[in-house]
Amino acid sequence: MLSGQPRIFQLAIDGRARKYTIINIVVTGIAFGMSNLIGVLATDPGALPMSGTYGLIVPLLFSLYGITTIIGVLAGFCLVYWAAARAFGGPGGFGLIIDLIGMSAVPFWVLAPLLNYTLRFRTSESVKLTLLVPLIVVFIWSFKLIRQSLVSGQGLSEAKATLALGCIWIFSISAIYVFLP
Repeated sequence: MLSGQPRIFQLAIDGRARKYTIINIVVTGIAFGMSNLIGVLATDPGALPMSGTYGLIVPLLFSLYGITTIIGVLAGFCLVYWAAARAFGGPGGFGLIIDLIGMSAVPFWVLAPLLNYTLRFRTSESVKLTLLVPLIVVFIWSFKLIRQSLVSGQGLSEAKATLALGCIWIFSISAIYVFLP
C-alpha cells in the first residue's frame, strides 16, 4: 500500500480489499480527530475538560468525529473519482472505487491531519516550513498512489490517469473553498 504497486490494487479488483479500506478509514479518521484535539488544546488549553474520565471521553469523541468526517470525505471523493474515471474511459463501479481509494489512502494518514491542523489552527498567516515540506511530500505521494489506482483499477493509460487525477484535485480543492467559512 505504501508504494502503489499494481499487485496491491489487484486486491481491490479481486474484491479482497474491503478490510484494508476500513482500516485506512479508521486510522485516517482517528488521526484527523486527534489533529482537531491537539489544535483545540494548543489554541486554548483550558477549553476542554481533560481530567479524570474526561481524559478518555474527549479524545474518543474527537476520534469518532474524525472517523465520521473521513467517511463523508471518502463518499464525496468516490463520486469525484467515479466521474473522472468514467469521463476518461474507465468502468467506474462504486464498490471497486471505494476499495481502490482505500488501498491508496495511506498518505492521507498524514495529509488529512496536517492539512486540517494547518488550515484550522495555525496561529499566523504563514505556514511553517516544518508543516509545508511534509504536506508537499505527502501530496506527491498521494498523487502517485491515486494515479496508479486509476491505471491498475480503471484501466486508464498513465497520461489519462494523470489528467483525470488533475481534474479530481482541481474540483476537490475548489469544493473545499465552498465549505470553508
